[in-house]
Amino acid sequence: MRRPYHKPPSRVRYEKSHPTVSCRLNKETYDLLKQRLKELGGASVADFVKDALGRLQLKMPELEDTERVREEAKREGYNQATKEWQIWYYCFMCEKKVTVKPNSVDHNRIIDLARKKCWSHESCLPPTRRK
Repeated sequence: MRRPYHKPPSRVRYEKSHPTVSCRLNKETYDLLKQRLKELGGASVADFVKDALGRLQLKMPELEDTERVREEAKREGYNQATKEWQIWYYCFMCEKKVTVKPNSVDHNRIIDLARKKCWSHESCLPPTRRK
């Protein structure tokens, strides 16, 4: 048989002087709370509540730092999108990459070629023409 758990006196005093508070939030509100905590430099929920009650003054991260992080995230997102979605082909003459810009002459030529050559989704092809 298991012996009952004995809490040390210091733990009992701490729990009396620091009661637990909990609540349920819908997903949208929870996500908003997590976003605000991140904006406040990773503040804890306890610090957020203390700030709301006027017991603690949380400081927003420096604007320059926030702007730098925003620019870095934008650059990373752009680089990832370019890597995954950029259309290019090799030049017939020099064999270097040629990047196709959206709505450019080359882009429109590729669209026309796809239409003329009947390019389609593989799933749209009859089973005999699939690879």
